[in-house]
Parts: sequence; structure tokens; C-alpha cells
Amino acid sequence: MVSIPYNRSGELERDKAVITAFNFAESALYIVLLLFFSGAVIALLFTDLGNLDQENPMARLAWYPVYCVVLALVLRTFPGFFRMTVFSPILVLCVLWCGISIFWSVDFGVTMRRSVALMITTMAGLVFAARFTWSEMVQRIALTYMILCFVSIAVVITDPARGIMNEIHPGAWRGPWVEKNYMGGMMTKGLIAMMCAFAMRPDRWWIWLPAGLLSFGLVLMSTSKTALLISTAAIGIFTALYIFRRFRFLRVPLVFFLVVVIGGFTAAMTLAPDFMFGLIGKDPTFTGRTDIWAAIARSIRQEWLLGYGYGAFWLDPLGPSYYVRFSLEWGVPSAHQGWMDLWLAGGIIAVGIFATHLLFIVVLMLDRIARGGTETYWVVLSTLMFIGFSLSESSILMQNDISWVMFVATSAKLMSFEKPFWRRPEDHPDAYLNV
Repeated sequence: MVSIPYNRSGELERDKAVITAFNFAESALYIVLLLFFSGAVIALLFTDLGNLDQENPMARLAWYPVYCVVLALVLRTFPGFFRMTVFSPILVLCVLWCGISIFWSVDFGVTMRRSVALMITTMAGLVFAARFTWSEMVQRIALTYMILCFVSIAVVITDPARGIMNEIHPGAWRGPWVEKNYMGGMMTKGLIAMMCAFAMRPDRWWIWLPAGLLSFGLVLMSTSKTALLISTAAIGIFTALYIFRRFRFLRVPLVFFLVVVIGGFTAAMTLAPDFMFGLIGKDPTFTGRTDIWAAIARSIRQEWLLGYGYGAFWLDPLGPSYYVRFSLEWGVPSAHQGWMDLWLAGGIIAVGIFATHLLFIVVLMLDRIARGGTETYWVVLSTLMFIGFSLSESSILMQNDISWVMFVATSAKLMSFEKPFWRRPEDHPDAYLNV
């Protein structure tokens, strides 16, 4: 009998190649999920730009495979997923309250369907937090937004009728989405993700610096003033964080400077609001948003305690939103304000629960500034970005939305006291010594 020599090194190399291929495929799957939650895929395939008010039933069906993938990933990462869930009780309570609202909803079926979608969207954020470290998570989020940058440019070039607005806001880019402000918001979030990815992996500057410039350029092309304002503020906050963490002797002057800037801005907004809004091409009504909020206030007063049920207020033109649309004489699609939409969905109780969770996140964010690693950039910028956008768009407890996925993933890591990310193992565990 001829013996065949055992090649241990060859077997190890084969196993390593299989593991590498599996990890690559898994990462690609997570990125595809984020692309779906960005809304770009659904908007490209199923949105009729000629009739934005009509809901395409195929768009709803397209989410079912996505939900199945999320549930499968929950099973794969169950121990980590369970840990993230246990450490986020207030967040879980927020989602459960939206589901419980079926008992007083003005449309039982819609609230049931959308609350299930919210639950799975929240699970996607928890899975993302459980599966990846701080750096791995931010790198994949940034890569997703980089892909969305290229998709937006491709849509504008190949189909300008879809990618560029013509009737309203002519010349403004909207990319694969239905409205310019949505594209501006997406590109702002992409800019923040790319800056944080660079901070955590500066060796990849050749990817993230050009991608960040591209994302900021697309913010300008969208002509969204809110997105431009938040993008500029994000760059300023990123710079301030760098100085605060890197140069100890500049901390006191930096804090003094920030207090003066914030105080001066507040005084200018109070004393000369028309002039300040004019600088960014806005009016004091926030392009009619204050009129919407005034009309919504009446509806909130009628059901201030429990709301109208999750996702149910804006559905039927003749339902509870009829007064708002009738008084404003156009088909208002949402409150354009996350807190008001949350109040309409779940009442003051939902607002109170989520505000409590957000307060914990802000406290943990401040703690990261004092003791965190380079993940601090992402924690601070993504949290402030979420708060900022919630004042002008419906992003709180929003189903099938990438902003909610990112917020859940970030807050779950904070609530579970995920260890800081240091660029090198030999780094001293002092946040101020690690840029």
C-alpha cells in the first residue's frame, strides 16, 4: 500500500480561503441590506414619478425577502443579538408600544403591517451591532454610501428625467430617490460615515477622502439647504473633536470658542431671524413646514395621549389627516418633523419613551468623548445627525429606513457598553492620547 502524505498546510490554506470567501459574501449581504433600507433600490424599481401618491403593491412584496434575510441573520448571530436586545430595554419598549397601538389605531391592518416592518428594521440594526465591531460597522456603512454616490451619478447621467427634478426645484439632483431633500440627506449621512471611516482607518485615506468630497459635492448638487447646513456643521464638529482629543492645551480655548459661536448664533436667530434665514436661502416658515406643524397641532390635541396608531395618520385622504390637507390645500405626505409624527403615531407616551432612550444615548455619547476610542467620532456625529434630521424629517421609529437602522445599531452598542476601538493594540487606553 502506498501512503499519501498528509498536507496539513494545504488544508489550512483551503480552510482559510473558504472562511475568507464566506466572510466576504456575508459582508456583501449586509451591504445589500443597507442598500435596500436606503430606499434607493425600491425607488428605482417601483416608484412612478408621475404618481408619487400611489402605492405600488410590488414594492411591499419586494421587502419580504429582505425581512427573511434579516430573520436568518438574527438566528446566525443570536447570542450577540440577544445581548444587544437585553441591553436596550427602552428601545425595545418603543417598538412594542408602536405594535400595541393596533388596539386603538384608526386602521388596524396598516398599523399591524407597519409595526411588524418596524420590528424587523429594528432587528436589522441590532444584528448589525452584534455582528461587527465599531470599525467594521462604520466601514461597511461608509462603503454603502459610497455605492449610493455612484448610483446617484449613474442615474443622473443615464436617466436625467428621473435623476434631475424639472417642475419643482428645476435642476436639483434627486438621484434614485423621489425628492432632492432626500438625496441631500442621504449624501450628508454618507459624508459623516466617510469622515468617521477615515478617522478609524486613516490608512484607507485614498478611499474615504475622495469619497467624502464626492458625497459633499452631491449635497451641493441636491441644493438641499438643510443637508448643506448639517454637512457644514458635521465638518466643524469633526474638526473640533479632533482638536479636543489631540491637543490638550487647546481644550479650554476650544470650549470658549464654541460657547461664543453657539451663543452668537442663538442671539442672531432671536434678534434677526429673517436675515439669518436669508443667508441660507430659507424663510422663517422653513419652506412652509411651520404651516404644516400648526395644522398638525390641532390633530395632536385631539389624540394627545395615545395618538392615532403607528403609521395610520397619513393614509386615507378622508381619514384623520383630512383636516391638515384640506387647510393647507395640498396632499401633505408627513409632518416633516420626526417628533410630531411620533406623537401622531403613539401619543405623548411614545414621545416620552423615546425621549428617555435618547437622553441615555446623549449621556453615553458624552462619556465616549471623555473615555472613548476613535469610535467617538461616529458616536457623536451620527447621534447629532439623527437629532438634527429628526427636526426636519420623519426619521424616528421609521420602518424600512437606513437612518433608523444606523441609530439602532449605534445606540445598541452604546447601551451594551461595547469596548472602545483603538487603531493599534499598543495604544494607551486614554482617549486623549488616541486621535
